[in-house]
Amino acid sequence: MSYSKKKFALDLRQQVEKGFNISKIAQWAYEITIDKHREISPELYKTIQVVAVMDGGPEFEFSEEELLQFANELELES
Repeated sequence: MSYSKKKFALDLRQQVEKGFNISKIAQWAYEITIDKHREISPELYKTIQVVAVMDGGPEFEFSEEELLQFANELELES
C-alpha cells in the first residue's frame, strides 16, 4: 500500500488541529518521510519536505491558515 497525498493531507490537518506548533509539525512530517519511505512517491516526498523544512527558518514557515489551505489543496489534487 502506498501513502497518498490525500492521506498526508488528512494527517496534516489532524496535526494542525492537535495544536499549531511549527516545530512539532515539521518534525512529524520529517518522521513520515522516514517511517513511510517505501510507501512515498518522489512527488509526495517533495510535498512532505515543504512541511518538514518549516523548522529551517521563518522564510519556510506557514501560518496555521496557510497550512490548512495547503492540506485542502493536496486533498483536492488527489
